[in-house]
Amino acid sequence: MSQDLKIIKRALSIKLYFEGPSDWTTRELIDIVDEYFMERLPVMINNALEPYGMEASILEDKTACEILGETPSCKNTLVIALYIAGTSKPAYYAIYRYRKGDNTYEFFLENLVQA
Repeated sequence: MSQDLKIIKRALSIKLYFEGPSDWTTRELIDIVDEYFMERLPVMINNALEPYGMEASILEDKTACEILGETPSCKNTLVIALYIAGTSKPAYYAIYRYRKGDNTYEFFLENLVQA
């Protein structure tokens, strides 16, 4: 992995994990955390990338399966395109593991690949 990729990966490292009893209070908490986090995520990512002359866009219509091919781990992911500021073609894709269950919430950077 090149030095640039290591720096970007470190800047984008986010880990959230919550697990609780399987009841309505846990599900409600997970829903609230997810709504708040997903609302703030674009700002968090772009703030982390700005010092490196980059910007990001969440690709809600793309999955890791389309980028990495069909693998067991390509599902339950969120893909974010990373651009050099001012360009329209992605330079990298950040692939986050994103799983929201009844009593489990998981979000972390799984892979960073060149586009």
